[in-house]
Amino acid sequence: MPLIRSIPYGAAVALAAACLAGCAHKAANERVTGDCAIALVGKCSSKQVTTDLTSAEQAQLAPLQTRRFGLAPAQALSAAQAALKADGYEQVSANAAAGLVQGEKNRSLSSQGAKLVRAVLNAKLPMLRGKPDHETTRALVTVQPQGGAVTVHVEFVVTVWDSKGDAKTRMATEPAAYNSFFARISGTRS
Repeated sequence: MPLIRSIPYGAAVALAAACLAGCAHKAANERVTGDCAIALVGKCSSKQVTTDLTSAEQAQLAPLQTRRFGLAPAQALSAAQAALKADGYEQVSANAAAGLVQGEKNRSLSSQGAKLVRAVLNAKLPMLRGKPDHETTRALVTVQPQGGAVTVHVEFVVTVWDSKGDAKTRMATEPAAYNSFFARISGTRS
């Protein structure tokens, strides 16, 4: 009679996790931009996923992202910098020659206590799903002269990291973010 050996518990859990991860449903507009290549040995790096806008989302977003102002390019660049800073963006910088302003805003999505508990759970139970715990929004503003006015275009790209170190990136589509930005440029508050 052949000898049947049992699979060690850790190996069985790793195999099951790898199978489940491989079977996970991915939306058609999601791209994996970074991932660990060796899933059975343990997690060796985080996974990064970028969600592209659908055609309908692109069509809805386009009119929100661009506005025309009766300002000189230098005034528009300065106003864009001030608008981002007023909204809590840090590391705001401008490149006048390129007509570019960029900034970054970070916020925590969970308390320090919750992060500590998740770190302990992740160490003891690595198969648990990660929970969102940090968000970074990057703003990219371009200013293009058009006659005696300028066209200002803005993009807000949001990346959310979870407690496992995985990240999901997407273009912000909420009208309020764009409307608030342009209201600040025009000198009004929404």
